[in-house]
Order: sequence, then structure tokens, then C-alpha cells
Amino acid sequence: MDPAKPRPLEWTAWALPLAVVVPMLALASALDTHAIIFPEGAALVMGIWVLGLPGWSASRWRVAALPPLFALAGVLLLRLDLPPTATAILAVALALLALQAFDTRLAPAMSAAVLPIVFDVRAWSYPLAVLAISLVVAAGMACLPRVAAAADDTPGGRYPWQIVAGAGLANAAWIVVGGELLALSSAALAPPLFVSALDWLSRGTLDASDGLRRWALLAGAALCGSSAVALVPVAWLSGALALLATLALMRVLATPHPPALAIALVPQILDATDPAGFTLAVAAGAGALYLAILGLDRAQRRASWA
Repeated sequence: MDPAKPRPLEWTAWALPLAVVVPMLALASALDTHAIIFPEGAALVMGIWVLGLPGWSASRWRVAALPPLFALAGVLLLRLDLPPTATAILAVALALLALQAFDTRLAPAMSAAVLPIVFDVRAWSYPLAVLAISLVVAAGMACLPRVAAAADDTPGGRYPWQIVAGAGLANAAWIVVGGELLALSSAALAPPLFVSALDWLSRGTLDASDGLRRWALLAGAALCGSSAVALVPVAWLSGALALLATLALMRVLATPHPPALAIALVPQILDATDPAGFTLAVAAGAGALYLAILGLDRAQRRASWA
């Protein structure tokens, strides 16, 4: 198998994201706080335990340490009380540079840094929760034989700088346009969308049909997650149903894309009980970012041909 591609999704492993998400949501409900909900935890489990994504699975210590460090940095940035748009852009830029400095493609760490700023999560319990989930995922990399074998075989290394620059520019532009100029809801700036855009750009040659499927998956995950919150009052049950529905949609679209699981859990933080509004906001954010990435890719190709 090409090491640059994820392993085929084994649908018998569907329960693995639930093993992390259900206890997290149950504890958040018991403590009556959203600050310990880390949606990207589900994406980490799927990307590493199930798919063995190259770059995500290459280093256990990075999986254990980087998301909580980035989460802590995000809370600290938020507490500086700078203008929200500038803070979000700064968080994205610093996260991308930090990924390069740590020689890794563990993109969900960027979401960990940006989430507290976009969703105004100031509690110190947030980075502690991210630490707990990251340690569980890292432990699984060592304890699960199939995951440990994949971790030994997957390449590490940072993103090419042109990828970092393109993702940073697209994300920053959307933060300004969507958050400042259009004043859309925070759902349109959901951090997993930034991870999704970075992941797509890093795939090399971009296929518009692949981008369309990813966009449809992200919008569908938003609908699944918000509908589950609106219809099911029990947090852990609604989260589990949202993940199962999103995984089923991945199979229908033949697009196993971990950030979609994180999007399905964002309504748990926002109490998004308006499925139409939440879905439209996520669809707008994903569409804008994917169109920006596609435009940057086409412009770069024209420049290389000139």
C-alpha cells in the first residue's frame, strides 16, 4: 500500500471513537461544563487508531504532548483579551509554525489551539481534558497491535512551507471575511474546518470532486450533530448517535475524513439546537475554505507553468 495514503477504513472499528467520546461527554454532562469537550479527540482516534494516517501516527510523544500544549497556548492567548479576529489569526499562524518547529503534521493540534478562541473557552480544565484524551490516544498507539505496527511504518516530517503558507492565508482570510465582515456565527469558523482545509491542501494534486465529497461530508456531519443535540437531551447518547451517523455518511460518500467527526461534536459545545442554522454556517465555512484552497492551488499551477 502507498504509505502516503491512509489504510482502508475497517468498519468493525467504528466503536473506537465512541470509547473516547462517550466518557468525555458523560463527564461534561455530570460536571455541567462544556470546557472539557474536545471534539478533535474523536478525529484523533479515527485518524490514528482506525486509519493510521501518515503524519498523525508517526510519533507517540507528539500525540501525547502537542494537543494539550497547543490547547494551553490557546487559552493563554484568549486571556490576553486581544481583538477576537486578530487572536484567532494569531492562533492559526502560531499553531502552523509550531507544527513546523516540532517537525510534525499532527494537524488536530491546531484545532486544539484555536477552539478556545473561537468558542470562548477560558477554563483551565480544557487543556487538562485535552491532555487526558491525548494520553489515551497515545497509549492506544502502544497497546493496540495494529496501531503500533502502523505507527512504526508511517513517515513523519513537517509540511512543505508552501502548504503552510497557503493554509495560513486561506484560514486567515476566512476568519476576517466570515467572522469580521459577514459576522457569521462561530460555527462557520469551527476549528476542525481549518484542519480539514490543511489536510486537503496537503494532498498534492487537488481533485474538485474529492473536495465536493469532503464538503458534503462536513455539512452532513454538522446536520447529524446538531439534529442529535436538538432531538436527544442526553449528551453522551446524542454524541454517540451523531458519530455513528457521520461514520455511516463517510461510507456512503466513500470519504473517511476524521475532521468530520469533530464537526459532529461541535454542537455539544455550542448547544446548537437549530440544525438548519448550524449546518448552513458549517457549509459556508467549509465551502469558503475549500474554494480558497482550490483557488490558491490553481494560481500556483498557473505560476509554475508561466
